[in-house]
Amino acid sequence: MKKKYLLCLFPFLLFFTACQSSSEDTPEADAEENQTKTIRLMRSDFTDVRPKSEDLWMWQEYEKMSGVKVEWDEVKEFGEKKNLILSGELPDAFYQTGWSTDEIVKYGQQGLFIPLEDLIAEHAPNLQKIFDEHPVVKKTLTAPDGHIYSLPYMSLDPMSGGRTVRLYINQNWLDELSLDVPRTTDELKSVLAAFVASDDDREGYYMPSGQIASGLEKMIMASYGLGTGGRQAMGNMLFVDDNDELQLTINHERMKEVWLYLRELYADGLVAKQSFAGVDDDKWRADAAQDKVGLFQWVDPDYIGPFGPETYTPINVIEGPYGDKTLFTEPPVAGSASFIITKDAPDPALLLEWVDYFYSPEGQIFAYLGEEGVTYEVDEEGNMVYVEDILNYKNGPQLGAFQWVDNVYGGYFPYAELDQEIRDIAFGKEPAVYDDVKDEYMPKYMLPNFMATEAEAAEMATISTDISTYVEQSRVKFVTGEWDLDNDWDDYVQQLDRVGAQRLLEIRRQQYERFMTE
Repeated sequence: MKKKYLLCLFPFLLFFTACQSSSEDTPEADAEENQTKTIRLMRSDFTDVRPKSEDLWMWQEYEKMSGVKVEWDEVKEFGEKKNLILSGELPDAFYQTGWSTDEIVKYGQQGLFIPLEDLIAEHAPNLQKIFDEHPVVKKTLTAPDGHIYSLPYMSLDPMSGGRTVRLYINQNWLDELSLDVPRTTDELKSVLAAFVASDDDREGYYMPSGQIASGLEKMIMASYGLGTGGRQAMGNMLFVDDNDELQLTINHERMKEVWLYLRELYADGLVAKQSFAGVDDDKWRADAAQDKVGLFQWVDPDYIGPFGPETYTPINVIEGPYGDKTLFTEPPVAGSASFIITKDAPDPALLLEWVDYFYSPEGQIFAYLGEEGVTYEVDEEGNMVYVEDILNYKNGPQLGAFQWVDNVYGGYFPYAELDQEIRDIAFGKEPAVYDDVKDEYMPKYMLPNFMATEAEAAEMATISTDISTYVEQSRVKFVTGEWDLDNDWDDYVQQLDRVGAQRLLEIRRQQYERFMTE
């Protein structure tokens, strides 16, 4: 980050100080100002990798700054205890906990979670500013009944870690074989063929088993025109066609072509034979450390190991046979359940004022970087970089920072992420420079996970599960060659209809229309 970014904070701080000084200087005012208020928050437990929240430097400092003390209830295996938690006395708010959009709507309408839209307008100026400047954020959080029951985890940087998945290709192998970075699906196939032909120990595309569907398949889908709704839409088996109409991906002819492409890679040994079973994360990373991985996907190269950034070159876009070039990225709101205020909260306004700080520029810096001179230093170029104790932490700098600040690990906190460049520099990295990212490569739409009515959610629960299970089984059979795409595709599509594909599309179109017109 440059010096001018830091300087822009100074007027705010001067204004903030002036406002504090203008308060009436009376004993009653002093007593009120110094009186610590208490809120009760429940969150998932991270004490296996960092101190308790009550002992974390960030929260101790924020208590001094805000005058609000937090009584933290940290719960292990929160997802398994939801129903039990809801049956008793509730915390004032749930912080960084995993509620689905369907649960948010359900429990909001039941009165367990309270509506926030009016409170946000009055008590959360930083979040309201984001709503005003980026209406899609507010639309994403708005339930079908018109209420907002939760606050977002979000990023306005489309290339932010977590928002955009990309391929990473072994640059050392490219150099050795005098090959260029592939830019099309045909070039990718040729390069992978050259990789595996050059050494019997080398794999082409190789990831832990089961991840081909979440990465390589989605990248290729975008290459075949199925990424027009963005990453979350693809995860929900949706795209927007040339007529701006919502369609299912899973029964479209282009999906057949995607699986045919993957089938050819698999048949030629360009995709690891254990892509569907037999390789866990530890096995994969061990093989990667022995330089056996030609291609993988993730949001950053560190996932494969500390050698990732030096060994692998990112590929954000692969052009398909019809000329489609689309980034595999998602909307600004990555999580919609980051802060939920319950019916048992005695002072919802105080809770919103407390959490709203983290949607401000200064709150973003504090939650991710901490305080200058304590957890980070500003270098001669004006960049904020973690102190050496964090950068040299025995378990890596990310967990090093997690011993001090909260918003660096686990995600889904109520927060607007700093731009990726700032976060890279904080860890002493050179910010990634992409040569294949352009505005015109952004998805035409970036659809969120739609908020469903309670009736829609109830109907979709069984349909979605049945369809997802069938698609997962079918993918394996088509790609491995157990089923023939020419002979068995029609039967596959008919079976999708039998388990509810057309009804699922009807419901999704209702939600899409509701989202686009709100």
